Amino acid sequence: MTTSALTQNFPPETNRPDLSAAETSIRKMRAKDIWEVLVLGFQDLRESRTDALTIAIIYPVSGVFLASVIVIHAFLPFVFPICAGFALIGPMATLWFAAVSRQRERKESTALSAFTPERLIAIQRLCVIAIMLFVVWNVTAGIIYGLTLGSSNAEANAPFFHRVMETQAGWTLIAVGCATGAVFAVLSLAVFFISFPLVIDRQVTAAQAIGISIKAMLYNPIFVLGWGAVVVIGLLVGALPALLGIVIVLPVLGHASWHLYRRIVV
Repeated sequence: MTTSALTQNFPPETNRPDLSAAETSIRKMRAKDIWEVLVLGFQDLRESRTDALTIAIIYPVSGVFLASVIVIHAFLPFVFPICAGFALIGPMATLWFAAVSRQRERKESTALSAFTPERLIAIQRLCVIAIMLFVVWNVTAGIIYGLTLGSSNAEANAPFFHRVMETQAGWTLIAVGCATGAVFAVLSLAVFFISFPLVIDRQVTAAQAIGISIKAMLYNPIFVLGWGAVVVIGLLVGALPALLGIVIVLPVLGHASWHLYRRIVV
């Protein structure tokens, strides 16, 4: 299926009026839409070569992170929460890719045209919310660690991974941590599902964008959870080969988020 065939049922870009959650119609999405927006996302990546930006950012940041873990052993318990929490700020990290897709669709000269002073206010507020959610998650993960493995004296001198995988406190940490992480993930998915692409396309406030994003999730709960699963699996698979896959996966998801927004919001 060609790119034009995937987009032919959706209206071209025009000057868009202000929106609110009450004024916005949401389309009912189907499972095949996930595949189609991923195809469009890959097409944007191939045409725009935004993977170069990912390489320039991911590897320096990852190098500093790994060096910190090696030098500061007390940092080890927070490796998983920080890596897992990346999904909470992922929509913020993919904002530029969505802007590039918007530029291509509107045939504008630069993606910077999406970042008008009015829109920057809403973007900044969404970014603050994403960062706060990430911080709260890591603080919560630290508290869970302190109440389980951190307070257990069983095999206190054993290697960290042995204590996690082979002690009762370690299994409690895994169970409670994963359950709590799932709550944060669903909350983040509801708030940021389409809010970032929305604020770079329309003159809306951060609160309106969040309201529309939550409305979209309530109308398409199974679809949105499926999209969330695709994001998590994509990031996990991309991270396995020394983060090489992230160079492709992250831009594709970012570009796809724009096409997802364009399909779901009427």
